[in-house]
Amino acid sequence: YGDILEALKNHLNLLPPASAMAGIYTMVDNSRGVWKAPANVSLSAVVSPAVNISHDEQEDLNVTTQGKSINDIRSFIGEGTLVWGARTLDGNSLDWRYINVRRTMIMLEESIRLATKAYVFDPNDANTWVTIKSMIRNFLTGIWKRGGLAGAVPDDAFSVHVGLGETMTAEDILEGILRVTVLVAVSRPAEFIEITFQQQMQKS
Repeated sequence: YGDILEALKNHLNLLPPASAMAGIYTMVDNSRGVWKAPANVSLSAVVSPAVNISHDEQEDLNVTTQGKSINDIRSFIGEGTLVWGARTLDGNSLDWRYINVRRTMIMLEESIRLATKAYVFDPNDANTWVTIKSMIRNFLTGIWKRGGLAGAVPDDAFSVHVGLGETMTAEDILEGILRVTVLVAVSRPAEFIEITFQQQMQKS
């Protein structure tokens, strides 16, 4: 076994970056949370990138006028091989410019949608709305405490709206539609991204 391992070590493997990035995303998600940008993270067991990119070349790959950004894997003296950048291809969008913001919003929306499915056959009334609002607030408070939302206090980090005259009309209620609006500050205090969704409830 030792001889085989030594022989394998003598042959370098050239791997595509997608597999390395999938591993980085998983590691960062597990250690810091989905809201932490998967950037400035060291790639262990990597000797060097197949193509070395300089600072000037990196600048050309981050074209803000076109909104297209390429996140590089770069080699730095004394630091090793690092993931360098955390932008999406939607670089001109203030809301969706960064990978961690987009992924955090996906995680929040999917988690909240999944949790509210438990109430699909409950009456579409004030009791259900209060329960859902409390559940979402508790969930978001936990995310805020772990550093996933920006703000000095929970009210700076998020707000949850549900109810007649707030997110729904009387007609919505008769049609069995539950509409919840959640505002969150993902990376910058006082800058909110809105999530609005609706769910079909049992008709009265």
